[in-house]
Amino acid sequence: MRDVLVKAKAKMGRMPDNDLYLALANEGDIDKKIDILSKAYPEVDNRKDKRSLENENFNWIFGELKSIDYFLHGIESEFFNLYFSKYEILFLQEVIESLVNKNYKRNYQSFKVNPLSKNFILDEDMDLESFVIANKASKYYRVLLPFLNENMEAESIIFLSSNALIKFYYRSLLKLAKKFNSKERKQIEKFLGEEINLLNFEMLYRLKSYYNRNDGDVFNYLIEGGNNFNGQRLKELAEMPKIDFLEKMSASKYKNIFIEYTHTHKEIRKRELKLYYGEITKQESDILYVISAMNILFISDENIDALLEVDESFTVEEAMEYLIVR
Repeated sequence: MRDVLVKAKAKMGRMPDNDLYLALANEGDIDKKIDILSKAYPEVDNRKDKRSLENENFNWIFGELKSIDYFLHGIESEFFNLYFSKYEILFLQEVIESLVNKNYKRNYQSFKVNPLSKNFILDEDMDLESFVIANKASKYYRVLLPFLNENMEAESIIFLSSNALIKFYYRSLLKLAKKFNSKERKQIEKFLGEEINLLNFEMLYRLKSYYNRNDGDVFNYLIEGGNNFNGQRLKELAEMPKIDFLEKMSASKYKNIFIEYTHTHKEIRKRELKLYYGEITKQESDILYVISAMNILFISDENIDALLEVDESFTVEEAMEYLIVR
């Protein structure tokens, strides 16, 4: 096994186990929760408050990404870094939403302590236009420029810019995947295609449930490149009434996603987790192995954050319901 796979496997060894999850779920006091974490992970400072701890966890995971990238070279390193730029996009989406909703100044310090802030020019007195213009050198500039339209409603700017960034992200990944050899390219495209399918299904559900969009608009928000869902099949899903779409999904291998509509996002994350564990088990692609290992670490961190949020008003069973597990 290559050094990078050994490194990734070792990092998975520090994932929280079910006993730790249960201990956190059983405790309602945040200080005691942090104390439990510090016993499991001695590097955790039990004097920190929840917000500081979450920031430190996020910084730690990005340090882990860098330590994996140290063992990668060439196209593998380029693809690894581009893949995990999805967290850069999530950060960018938060900044844009804050700017559009006029609460950016209140959140400015929180943005600045995020390790991803170094990739952008952030000033305390920015509005959306000054932010986009200041970041003209960013690869996202041309994606965001059309959203400086003064006639566009705030909700539309947030939704459409977010959608444009995600589509740009996957187009970039699929383009880079073409540089791998034929066998690995197919594996990577299948892996990304499954992520794209899940994003498209969630987008279809959200659009049909919460937004008043015509069928043509719905199709335009979907991402190309999904497994076994070409443009024609996506168009058919986009044009279906919601009840027909859900019936179609219930007859497919994705049926569990929409069993409980209030937990759709969680079910999609569980499906993603299954995808990542599948790559770990197969070990057919080094780059997909290390990407999957780090994705699993990120999800375990989400689980810890979720359990830090719940208090004594939740039963253990209710608290454990927030976890993304296989």
